[in-house]
Amino acid sequence: MRNEINNNYVGNVNLSDEEMEEMNLEVTHNEGAQLITFILGEEKYGLDILTVRELISYPEGLTQIPGMPDFIVGMFNLRGLVIPVMDLRKKFGMAIEELNEYSVIIIVQVEEKNIGLIVDSVADVIFVKEEDIQETTEMAVHVDTKFIKGVAKTKDEMVILMDIEHLLSKSQFESLNDL
Repeated sequence: MRNEINNNYVGNVNLSDEEMEEMNLEVTHNEGAQLITFILGEEKYGLDILTVRELISYPEGLTQIPGMPDFIVGMFNLRGLVIPVMDLRKKFGMAIEELNEYSVIIIVQVEEKNIGLIVDSVADVIFVKEEDIQETTEMAVHVDTKFIKGVAKTKDEMVILMDIEHLLSKSQFESLNDL
C-alpha cells in the first residue's frame, strides 16, 4: 500500500464496449496557453483564461467614481464585491460605440483586485502554442505596447494578447485598491 497521494489520479471507470459506444465520447488534448478571446472594434484580443473570473452582461446603473481616469466608467456590486469597470474602447482611444446585447463585462483578477473590462463581445476560447506567439519586442510597430504581450497566429487570424498586469499604471491601480 502506497502512502503518497498522486494529485493527478482521478480514478477509473469500467465500462463495456457497448456502454462506450453509447456515450460517444471524444477526448482531445491541447497544448499551449488557453485564452479567452473577445472583440473590440475590428480586432480580436486574447486574455489568459486563468486571469478571467467571470463574464457578465452589462449591469443596470454603474456608480460613478469621482477623480478616476475617464476610462474607469464606474463601479458596481457583484455579490458583495465592489468591481470597478474599465471601458477598453476609451482606454485604447477607440471610437465609442453604443452598448448592445453582445456587450459583455469580463471580470479579471489583477493581483488581488477584481476589475471589469467592457468589451464589444466575447468570441471563444482557444489554445495557442508558444511558437505561435510573436513577442511585442519583435513587432515592428510604433505604438504603445506596454499592455500587449504579443500577437498569436491562429489558423484564421491574428489575436492581440493583452498583458492585463500592465493595463493600468501603478498609481491608477493603487487608486482602485482604495475602493
